[in-house]
Amino acid sequence: MDTYKKDLWNYLQEETSKGRKVVLYGTGDGADKIIARLEERNIPVSGIFASPGFVRNRKFHDIQVETFESLYERFGRDMIALMCFGSSRPEVLDYADYIADKCEFYAPDVPVYGQNLFDTKFCEKHAGEINIVRGLLADELSRKTFDCIINARLTGNPVYLKLCEVTQEEADAVLPTDRQGLFLDLGAYDGDTVMRYSSLMHDLTGFIAVEPDRRNMRKLRENTCLINNIEYVQAFVSDREGTADVNGNIGRGTSLEKEGSREVQTVTIDGLIKGRQTAFIKFDVEGAEAAAIEGGAKTIKEEKPLMNIACYHRSEDIFELPLKVLKLNPGYKVYMRHTPSIPAWDTCFYFT
Repeated sequence: MDTYKKDLWNYLQEETSKGRKVVLYGTGDGADKIIARLEERNIPVSGIFASPGFVRNRKFHDIQVETFESLYERFGRDMIALMCFGSSRPEVLDYADYIADKCEFYAPDVPVYGQNLFDTKFCEKHAGEINIVRGLLADELSRKTFDCIINARLTGNPVYLKLCEVTQEEADAVLPTDRQGLFLDLGAYDGDTVMRYSSLMHDLTGFIAVEPDRRNMRKLRENTCLINNIEYVQAFVSDREGTADVNGNIGRGTSLEKEGSREVQTVTIDGLIKGRQTAFIKFDVEGAEAAAIEGGAKTIKEEKPLMNIACYHRSEDIFELPLKVLKLNPGYKVYMRHTPSIPAWDTCFYFT
């Protein structure tokens, strides 16, 4: 890919200068980030709406939260709606389709972590790395997915995501199921992936489930209590062992920060594995994927585990992560798959 389309932010500047209205779908941290980006470009927000049942009598950024229908009645099909959160829930995706049928609808790509915005300037700056990674992908679906994800991030248009989405079962089909050794689940959440891969890969000899959040850890233990040979580690995965600051969030969004509210334990892949045979590692560690790879350099070089690495937390993940892995072990085949979600989340590289 040598050229990049005009990004969503430039498009919104042009359209609002013509008098068109921008409205936001959703409130919270995602909306805060998008409002900040809009303000940088002097793009006004003319309204905010929530999903049915979540409107209530409240304001966000001093703007009354309304229903989509009330804003649509006021501004009509000419308004532009921006989705300000991410979801893979079918009812939310269906509601997004409903909105998109009524007016222009976009899901702006703002990084979950980090400050690099995935816009035209960013793509042009990293065109070399982007082209290298695209050329390294192992099959046509991976290249199609790569192109669609880049276009979705640039334009905010969720249509590109539908062009490449597959089911989780279809995504996992690139993995051989006869590998023996440990399954290391980094960001185990409530045990969903431990349960999925314990059913898919019958030759796994044990499991290490790493989850930093104590509430998730409690659910994780409850949901996986019938699985044999499982170890639980409540810690963050990083490039070094020790302690670090953590933000105050809970759930999937818990992350390491330079200045956090509490100190937590950090672990490395190499320290967890301790030279044991490793079959498969799943990475979903809220923006710490690059650090986790560095902390697993020995394991990746020597054990050559299958890997599933989330690549949507930081804008640079789409090229930085595969290049980092292949520098350690150039023998991997690299696949990319996207399962249903808006915006371009739930996108992963598979290394086999």
